[in-house]
Amino acid sequence: MLVDIKRSITGFAFSMPENWVHSLFGGAIISNEQVLNAQCQLACNFARFLPKIETLPAHKARKLYAENTKIFDEPPIGISHIEDKLIPTPSASFIPIRLYNAHPQKGNLPIVIYFHGGGLTIGSLDTHDALCRRIAYYSKVIVVSVGYRLAPEHPYPAAIDDAMIAYQYVRSIAYLFGGSPNAIAVAGDSAGGLLATALCIRAKREKMPLPVFQALLYPVTDVSRESETYDTYGDKFILTRSTLRWFIRNYTPDERDRKLTVNSPLLSDPKDLKGLPPAYVATAGFDPLSQEGEAYVQSLESAGVKVQHRHFPSLIHGYVHLTGMIPAAKEAETDFLQSIHSFFATRKF
Repeated sequence: MLVDIKRSITGFAFSMPENWVHSLFGGAIISNEQVLNAQCQLACNFARFLPKIETLPAHKARKLYAENTKIFDEPPIGISHIEDKLIPTPSASFIPIRLYNAHPQKGNLPIVIYFHGGGLTIGSLDTHDALCRRIAYYSKVIVVSVGYRLAPEHPYPAAIDDAMIAYQYVRSIAYLFGGSPNAIAVAGDSAGGLLATALCIRAKREKMPLPVFQALLYPVTDVSRESETYDTYGDKFILTRSTLRWFIRNYTPDERDRKLTVNSPLLSDPKDLKGLPPAYVATAGFDPLSQEGEAYVQSLESAGVKVQHRHFPSLIHGYVHLTGMIPAAKEAETDFLQSIHSFFATRKF
C-alpha cells in the first residue's frame, strides 16, 4: 500500500514538463556533449534525500534498494508460468533460481540465464522480477534468474561459482522445462553483466560449451582501477564512486583478486576473449561505468567478437529500473529486449 502511494506521488512529479524540471534545478545538465534526460535529472535529485547505500548495513541496504526498485519500475506483468527452484551444490547448500516462461505451450525455446545487478551485494530475485518477466514475455525466451550468494557475507568467488553451477544445471535439465540446451544466452545488468561475461571467459578457460550470446547492460568490467568517468559521473548521478568502492570492497576484500579476469574482464589478454559469444553491450551517458563498458566493447571487437554496442547518452546507470517513470529508459530497455529476440529469431539451433 505504501509503495503504491509513493508510486503515485512520484508519477505525478515525473509528469512535469522538461522545461519545468530544468527551471526547478537550474537548467539542463550537459557533459561531453551529452544532455542528461530531464526525468533522470529529477531522479538524481530525489536520490539526494535517500540514505547513502554504503553507510548502511548490508541487510538495510538491500531493503532500501528493493523498495526504491518497486517505486520506479513498471508493475510486474502477468506470466503464464513462474517457478522457484533450488539448485543443489557440492557444499550441500542450494542456489535459488526463478524460471519464467511466458509461452509454455511451445517447446525447445531459447533460454536466457539472468544475473541481477546490485554490486554483488544488494540485488535479489525479487528486485529484478519485473524485468525478468518482461524479458520472457517480449523476447519470447525462457528466463532463469539466478539468486547467487551475496557479499560481504560471501565474497569472491561465491557469486561466480554460483553462476557457473547454475549454468551447468540449466544446460543439464533444459529439456525438462521446455528449453533448448543448445540455445542458452547469459545476460545481466551492472555487476550481473560482469557475472555474465565472466562466465563466458571461465567457461572457455575450462573448455565447457559456451553460451551462444551475452547481453550486458552497463556492465562492470574492471574492479582493479577507476576510469575517468568515475571522476566525471561519480558524484551526482545515483550510482556514486563511494558506493562502487563499497561494492568492490565487499566482493573482493583481497585486492589481488581484483586483477583476475573473472573480476576485471577488461584486463583479459585478447586471446582469452577470442571465440567468446557475440555480445550486446549497452552503456549510459551519465554513468561512472560508461568508459570501462566502452573499453570492453573495443576489447571484444579487437578479439574478433561480434558486438552490438548501444550507447544511451541521456541516461544514467540502472535505467532498466526506471522504466515505469522515464519513457527514454523504456525505449532503451526495449532495444535490449529486441536484441535478444532478434538474435534467436534469426538463427537455428
